[in-house]
Amino acid sequence: MSARPDMDERMLDQAIAWHQALARDDADWDAYLGWLEADPRHREAYDEVALLDRMADDHAPTLKGLGFGAEGPPPGERAEPRAWRRRGWLVGGLAAAIAVAVAVPVLNRQAPADIVYGTGAGETRHVALGGGTAVDLAPSSRLVALNGDPARLELARGEAYFVVAHDPARTLSIRSGDYRVTDIGTTFSVNTIPDGVMVSVAKGHVGVGRGDSDPVAVAAGRRFVASGGDAELRMIAATDVGSWRKGRLVYDRSPLKVVAADLSRYSGKTIVVAPDIRDRPFSGVLVVGDGSKLLKDLSALMALSYETHGNEIRLRARPDR
Repeated sequence: MSARPDMDERMLDQAIAWHQALARDDADWDAYLGWLEADPRHREAYDEVALLDRMADDHAPTLKGLGFGAEGPPPGERAEPRAWRRRGWLVGGLAAAIAVAVAVPVLNRQAPADIVYGTGAGETRHVALGGGTAVDLAPSSRLVALNGDPARLELARGEAYFVVAHDPARTLSIRSGDYRVTDIGTTFSVNTIPDGVMVSVAKGHVGVGRGDSDPVAVAAGRRFVASGGDAELRMIAATDVGSWRKGRLVYDRSPLKVVAADLSRYSGKTIVVAPDIRDRPFSGVLVVGDGSKLLKDLSALMALSYETHGNEIRLRARPDR
């Protein structure tokens, strides 16, 4: 594939620059959306660059053998758009190299590009999206802007805290497993729990639905919990929503399997709860600190024992319990 004749060099430079910029936490989404709306060719140019970049990653070893990417920037540095293309990542040239590498006609259609934000174990991240939406990601979380659209999101894992500016003309949609959360402006959190999702609202209200079912209205001070096909609404303290951002994990009758999933994100290890105590409720507050004492504190409060096997921690009731 080569760039369309009506896509000039300046337009491709801008698309490359935006593709690099949107991977940063401080990306200016409003400016990006304004650029997209200024010319229909901008979306095509951006998608072309993003798709080529993704294909280059998929076929990196073969492309390197063909002489592409051998002079990339030093680790941790970003190439400027023009330099990126001079080193061989020219849109048309790279597409031709990919076609040779995979021996099939490549890139005969454009595909929209997702933008992924993630955190590792014990890490948090703040992301400012367009339209007045800000997100805090808890440890070991993954948030995807579908097709690069900051109003269409997917929480693939972990937990995220959203602050959304009120705008009746714009609906934020967040997918998590089989459920979808819709909002026009409020403050809430979404947590991917085992076999389901948990949505807690601090201000305003959101809708939570599954499939084609009518969404359930969840107001401030309420929590929607769905697990294993069952769903319920609970009363909560609005101030406890997103408490992890202040170094506290607050639980009210939460099953141990849910608590263990949270702690796994801080430890980086998989915490497996014995079947006979998976649904045992826990109410209390765990202080995060550096995350190293969370499991010890939980075990002391719940009379549990645990042992480590490689990257797995097995949690069970004490024999005298």
